[in-house]
Amino acid sequence: MNNHKKIMSKNQLSKLGFILAAGAFSAVNAAAGVFVITDDACPAAKGDLEAHLNWEAAIATNHGKAVEYAPAIEFAYGATDTLEIGASLDFGGVYNSGHFARVTDGERINRFNFTGISLGLKNQILDPEAENSPFGLAFVGGFSWAFADAAQNSARDITFELGLNFQKNLLDGDLILAFTPAVAFTSVKGDKAATGSSDTTFDSTEYSLAGGVSYSVGAGCRLGVEAVYTIAYNSEGFDTDQFYAGPNFCYEADAWWLTLTVAPRLFTSADDVIVAGQFGYVF
Repeated sequence: MNNHKKIMSKNQLSKLGFILAAGAFSAVNAAAGVFVITDDACPAAKGDLEAHLNWEAAIATNHGKAVEYAPAIEFAYGATDTLEIGASLDFGGVYNSGHFARVTDGERINRFNFTGISLGLKNQILDPEAENSPFGLAFVGGFSWAFADAAQNSARDITFELGLNFQKNLLDGDLILAFTPAVAFTSVKGDKAATGSSDTTFDSTEYSLAGGVSYSVGAGCRLGVEAVYTIAYNSEGFDTDQFYAGPNFCYEADAWWLTLTVAPRLFTSADDVIVAGQFGYVF
């Protein structure tokens, strides 16, 4: 988990019937990070501009040749001592090898496209580094508009997300605990794969609980583990639930950081894994 991480941009990876058992990501990463990133309760310093290169991929591991990925270029700005705002350009890609397509009765795919934009904010309520604060707390919110998919088809996928970032620093900050409950509301129109008709609107609500722990093992290096549980509902009721968990590595320098998480899906017969990372730089 990353000691600098900010506010947004998980793109909704489309549910291709022959690719993954379920979509892997929320549409807006308003609740921060790969799942939960340390310092989630801390906004960017006032006047600081940060650039983030985010990468998230869902990989079908039964054949290892099917990948949905969602890179994003994100900028976060410390507007005040407690308020951070951000925006990102979101991209999406899909890759299916010929072998995977033959096994699953699908087709070979290799597509990439600029898919939409995301906006987000983080407002700190309690500073985790203040002596009189029992823990850190920040309110986060986000908006995402996906106007295309990886195949360059037009779409209209709108998501709002709200969350709370809790953080507890222990052992002079060497050990950091983080916890994030969040809810996302998504409306999709014109996605035939999801709705069956371009004239139909598909609405869904997703609740998530994410948590993690990070420990400093040396100068600039942190190791941790994090997990996320999501449960989704559509207009007909319960849709799906998912649980991912895995290790996290982070390296931090004075003005930049790099973090990576690999998290397989657990407690299910579905064979998929999330690989997510971020490179960030403070100007």
